[in-house]
Amino acid sequence: MSDLLAKETKVFQEHREEWLQDHAGEYVTIRDEEVAGFFASYGEAFTAGFRRFGPSRNFLIRQIWRTEPAYFVF
Repeated sequence: MSDLLAKETKVFQEHREEWLQDHAGEYVTIRDEEVAGFFASYGEAFTAGFRRFGPSRNFLIRQIWRTEPAYFVF
């Protein structure tokens, strides 16, 4: 498994329950262990990450749900 975004994923998993209380359904933007904020849309989360971390840095955007939705692509 790749280590790409492993720190960010760990931060998300560690704080998911806490964030569900005030941010359920919102998007969180994370780089390393730094949280850039919580946003109503993916576009807002992406723009904030791009501005804060720059175009050449990886960052994670995840929607905050108790369980991950399942998507089917045919």
